[in-house]
Amino acid sequence: METEPKAEKKRLFCPYCDEEIAETLFPYCKACQVTIFYCPKCRKPVPRDNRVCPHCRAEIRGEKT
Repeated sequence: METEPKAEKKRLFCPYCDEEIAETLFPYCKACQVTIFYCPKCRKPVPRDNRVCPHCRAEIRGEKT
């Protein structure tokens, strides 16, 4: 009887300090005390204030203040 291998849970790491962070809708690094934001196109971490992804040049839409 064959069983399918369990899918491994993807591990996330803070792009600023390399500490492992919990996978949530808005990943939060306890060590840095920052919420990690990701580009909607390439899914790489981007600084919070960026309006354009430095990796793929996609437009980052944030809340208007």
